[in-house]
Amino acid sequence: MPLKKLALIALCTSMFAFMGCGSGDPIVNFNNSPVVAKSGNKNIKDIERAIMLAGARSGWQMNPVKPGLITATRFSQGHMAKVDISYTTQSYSVTYKDSSNLKYNGQTIDEKYNQWVTRLHKYIRANIAQM
Repeated sequence: MPLKKLALIALCTSMFAFMGCGSGDPIVNFNNSPVVAKSGNKNIKDIERAIMLAGARSGWQMNPVKPGLITATRFSQGHMAKVDISYTTQSYSVTYKDSSNLKYNGQTIDEKYNQWVTRLHKYIRANIAQM
């Protein structure tokens, strides 16, 4: 095989390998998601309970910090993700706090994180809707 052709193959192979390294998805946060419940009677304790149950159901360890704030942590196969969940009777937010082994670079993160946090948000929304 001519040397030029080998060099081109090596260059293309290393470019594809480099493009795969460090790639990630833009980080997902859910800000000011509305609290929409079946009944009009919502109190802060009910919202907290709905969030705590959603976290447990989706594999997160839930830690109430104070009324209106829960820190949730998820561990899976050497990965760790941590989010803050702030809430009122009107809205809630799920925002990135910390991670390890998820290739976070300040803007992007491994797609696993976004899948976990999206599932958490979905379960929170479903639990609140049943109130």
